[in-house]
Amino acid sequence: METKSTRAKTDESKTYLSVLENLIKENYNSATFPNVSFPRDDWAKLSEKGLMLSMIQKEFGGRYNHEELCDIIETIAKYNLPLAMYTMIVTALFMRNVAKYGSEELKQEVLTKFSSEPLVGGFGLTEPSCGSNMARMKTTFEEKEDGYVLRGEKHWQAFSGTADWWVIAAKNSKNAKDFGYFVVKRCEGWSLVEKYDALGLKAIDYGRSKIDAFVPKYRRLNVTYEGLTAAVDMLCGSRLSMCAMASGFISRVYAETKERTKTRNMGNGVLFDVGYVKYKLKLLTANKTITKALFVYLKYKTDFRAVLLDHFFEAQAIKVLATDKMLESALNYQQLCGGEGYRRDSPSNNAAYALLDSRVYTIFDGTNDLLSQQLAEFCVKESKDGDVVKFLSEFEKTKNGMIQINFDLSVLNNNDTQEERVMNGQIISRIFGLQCLEEALEATEKHFEYGDFRNAVLFLNADIKKTIAETEILKNNCLACM
Repeated sequence: METKSTRAKTDESKTYLSVLENLIKENYNSATFPNVSFPRDDWAKLSEKGLMLSMIQKEFGGRYNHEELCDIIETIAKYNLPLAMYTMIVTALFMRNVAKYGSEELKQEVLTKFSSEPLVGGFGLTEPSCGSNMARMKTTFEEKEDGYVLRGEKHWQAFSGTADWWVIAAKNSKNAKDFGYFVVKRCEGWSLVEKYDALGLKAIDYGRSKIDAFVPKYRRLNVTYEGLTAAVDMLCGSRLSMCAMASGFISRVYAETKERTKTRNMGNGVLFDVGYVKYKLKLLTANKTITKALFVYLKYKTDFRAVLLDHFFEAQAIKVLATDKMLESALNYQQLCGGEGYRRDSPSNNAAYALLDSRVYTIFDGTNDLLSQQLAEFCVKESKDGDVVKFLSEFEKTKNGMIQINFDLSVLNNNDTQEERVMNGQIISRIFGLQCLEEALEATEKHFEYGDFRNAVLFLNADIKKTIAETEILKNNCLACM
């Protein structure tokens, strides 16, 4: 039941978001804002507007509002995708984990600073010596009487050379199965040794860094999970947020592509008059609808402030589907812009940067191939006797999506090889997308038209059929090689 206080809170948040959107649109639109490391002076201006407060508890100066953070990320992504990623890392990856797992002393030290100062926080997990297998990390911690000594290397961390604070994962130097998570100030022993030149997301700096730091005991996060389970929970926040970025980004891509096709002259007409171009716009419309449905799920059925392990399935599915659709949309945008779409700083479109910035999304935070495999493995584990089709037909998070499919899915029960699991995971992510479309359509608030819903369902079904066909090709090739 809505109360006066909740209505006031909602109205206050809407007003804030409106002010923020105007600020981003007028000053930080990626079509005109320099494609360079985001200036700290500008981060200070945004921080002054309360950009980081949604993941800070009220007693430390924040607002602690999950739905507001979802809206913030989506809104910024509509105008500046790299800045949306920048904001998400500081809030959902750094501050969320300090607020959730930090001691009162740690939160008092860190969160009060972030609520009043334009600081940047990063998350140190990946290392040069290990890819996605975090169990092989070499960064260690050694417990002392009054704290911990951390030593090791990290790389591909956002803000490698600029973050003021870090959440760092390390394993016990005396017990390789014991992992810990620590909050470290840059000046205490984090140093950049090599700067990377990334293709996209130029607003964020990346590199290889060394850690040789001592931190007091209260700076260890209070996680009770064994092994790397805590890292899974921490990463779920990032992976879930991908649909907020995708929803904002694709809405912009769709609008700019449509405008481009309606203004580009061809013969006696415009590009929009071409039949296949209209089909491509239908594809972009579907992607916009799909990612909006995923966003609705994120906003109303998850909560960054809570433990996210129960949302592992959704986090994997959302990251795979949302980022696949981001890249697909950017590629079609560039294609429809022709030669001008391949030109940096083109005066007529933003396609080149849209593609460069979105390309990495299917790679980082766990490649989509790996996460697809994990999706299939999750379903096999949860199913009875490996009957994944039956499991998905009964699973609360996919059963309504399964209703939208009227063809044979028995391929999902074949999970003997790694490649089968990857492809099946791709299908499962689309089934979850169908579920989200159904739920968003039935929501009280109207998020899209019924025609857009049907269009999106058709495209997701086409995705699934294409992957099933690819599994048959894979099977035939394997037989030929035997």
